[in-house]
Amino acid sequence: MAETFSAQPPDQQYSPEPNILERRAADYLKKQSPREHYPSQACSNAERTALKRASRRAITWSAIAGILSGGVIGSMEWFMRQGMLDGMEDMTLMEQLPYWAGFSVVAGVVSLMEVLFLYWNALRGVAQTSQVAGIPLQDSEHARLLLSGMSRVALELPSPRHRIYGIYPYAQMGQWKLTLISVMYRMKVGVSSFILRVLLRRVFGRMAMRGLLPLATGPLYAIWNAIITWRIMRKAKVQALGPYTIESLMQRLEDDLDQLGSTAREVILHGMGELIMRNQDAHTNHVYLLSRLLDAFEVSDRQLAIDWPGHRRQLDTLDEAETRWVLDILSVATVLGDKWRGRPRRFLQEVHEACGATYDEEHIKVMRKQMLEGREPT
Repeated sequence: MAETFSAQPPDQQYSPEPNILERRAADYLKKQSPREHYPSQACSNAERTALKRASRRAITWSAIAGILSGGVIGSMEWFMRQGMLDGMEDMTLMEQLPYWAGFSVVAGVVSLMEVLFLYWNALRGVAQTSQVAGIPLQDSEHARLLLSGMSRVALELPSPRHRIYGIYPYAQMGQWKLTLISVMYRMKVGVSSFILRVLLRRVFGRMAMRGLLPLATGPLYAIWNAIITWRIMRKAKVQALGPYTIESLMQRLEDDLDQLGSTAREVILHGMGELIMRNQDAHTNHVYLLSRLLDAFEVSDRQLAIDWPGHRRQLDTLDEAETRWVLDILSVATVLGDKWRGRPRRFLQEVHEACGATYDEEHIKVMRKQMLEGREPT
């Protein structure tokens, strides 16, 4: 069974059983981005501007939705409390129950409509990002991998919780943290927004500003929605532009493949596996790059048993060209994820130290910026 799974293409490695929401989102994205091959040139200035515009549009509409829903909920509360129940100051808890029931129904319906709009707005923004970046979402194993990743970003779904090429991305994450992240993901946009509303209503409900509740909560809901949508669009941009960086790297690597011996290739693959575990996430860009490296190195058994400490000791046996490629590949891999600081950066520092090389923080920052601009990192 392990051999069969290890032979699966990268899209099946990443998400072998997409749920119905993923499939519906994927169908929509495919219709919006029919390209079959990744662009062979960097993004133009017009395309970079279009990417920013798509992100701003999605964020703006999410903020407008927050203002409208916050205004409706707040205004309805004020009307029910002041206009219908004369402030509720002298009412017992039992007498207030009909009010709470009515308010919960109104808030629930409005929040549901808002959440549906936010998901559609995020999906549309991700589709526009995919279209402008020109990423292929049709008829290839890598295109299907990208499609799955973009669908999950739009739906705010976590990365899959299984081994990929034999690597368990969460091997270095405590079980309590993994459980907490799973719970937070299940809350997602709608539940977190609804909880925010309840908390704000309770806070303002104890203040003399009760009458200003509609004016105060609308902007706060807008900011909350904008932050969530900004995160989604940021992730979408990383996933849309990362593969161009990967393909540029692989084109350069193909010219120097004969310079890499078996030890150097093993070090690179085990370094990639360690980076994925340090990142504590199965990012599609990392799966994409690892798949391309396995193809380039013509690895037949793709069930990797990562032993980074053992292979790290091999770094001082590599020649100059091999060492340069280890550092180049792992540096590029580091900037391909949603986050590159923290554990991934410390890993890259360890690699440089083991190679006897100087870690250049500014150079990594420049590479990250170039990747996010659709340029080939230098």
